[in-house]
Amino acid sequence: MVSRRIRPRACILDIEATSLDADIGHLVGAGLMELDGEFKWFYVKRPADEVKILKRILKEVSTYHIMFTWNGKGFDIPFLISRAIKLKLPAEELLKPVHVDLAEFVRNNLRLHRSDLYHVARFLGIKKDLKVEGFDIPSIYLKALKGDKEAAKLIEAHCRDDLDVTRRILRKLLPIIRAKQPELIL
Repeated sequence: MVSRRIRPRACILDIEATSLDADIGHLVGAGLMELDGEFKWFYVKRPADEVKILKRILKEVSTYHIMFTWNGKGFDIPFLISRAIKLKLPAEELLKPVHVDLAEFVRNNLRLHRSDLYHVARFLGIKKDLKVEGFDIPSIYLKALKGDKEAAKLIEAHCRDDLDVTRRILRKLLPIIRAKQPELIL
């Protein structure tokens, strides 16, 4: 009998928020992308829905074995943990998957002038959509809250693009990640 290795479930996480600080702002939305490109979007249509949407995100994230982010150790995960604590939700669900922050990996393993997503993507020959950037999200979200459906679509498209670019960077870095972290079994 041949034993087969089971591949762990892996995803890439990115969030959008009204502020960089969780005590001032709140969650706008979160995207999860599987390594095959399947995309899931969790959108806070109005601030009162944040607790409901964050519950769904926590439940979904806890089903993965490995989670990749871009700057997630410095922003996404601390922001989500802070909001979960504030909203009396089980923040520990975010810590179930092994977390690999690709921006941190780049800073520690490549010698580049900058390690932001756009610069690394450009270095690796990956196109990044710059119509909307992270700092645009709060003002676009205000329009969405007033009923602008196009604004809401822009936020989702921005998150999806960030995730897809991160996924393509991950593919290019995967041989190095496997060599440095063989326990991930990707």
